[in-house]
Amino acid sequence: MGGVPTFPHGRPLTWADLEAMPDDGHRFELVDGVLVMSPSPRPVHQRVVARLLVALTAVCPPELEVLPAPVDVVLADDTVFIPDLVVGRREQFSKQALIGPPVLAVEVLSPRTRHVDLELKRAKFQEVGCENYWMIDYDSPWLRCLHLENGVYVEQARSEGEEIIELQFPFAVKLSAQSLVR
Repeated sequence: MGGVPTFPHGRPLTWADLEAMPDDGHRFELVDGVLVMSPSPRPVHQRVVARLLVALTAVCPPELEVLPAPVDVVLADDTVFIPDLVVGRREQFSKQALIGPPVLAVEVLSPRTRHVDLELKRAKFQEVGCENYWMIDYDSPWLRCLHLENGVYVEQARSEGEEIIELQFPFAVKLSAQSLVR
């Protein structure tokens, strides 16, 4: 068992502090310098991520890359998220992380992370200029796709159940919420 990491006192945590932590298998994110731990995802959550990864990878243009969590997305020195799935420009990826706002961040909602994904992460990704933010609720099921227009997220499309939607951003793809959950 590793030792407990020590953190600096009197200042917000940074990405460098996060990188210095031992890898203990937990998913840690930073929000304005505050450390947040994400619980382990459920099998249905991972099923949605895996199916979306396959669907998006099949149509992803070569200048972009689709990756599942865990991939650090460094939005600022004091804000680092780990979306469930991320699409970024290839040149944005360093050896350690995706630097700057992704082209698409996807969060699969779970009871334990629902509020953070619907409110906090959505607001932060909008603030930094992430072009697309998708949320998937596997209980209902629904898929809500937001696209940044004039600095504000606008719903581009919504799939409920079997309804197939045709998206153009960040690239053309057809999806239904149910197909990701089934």
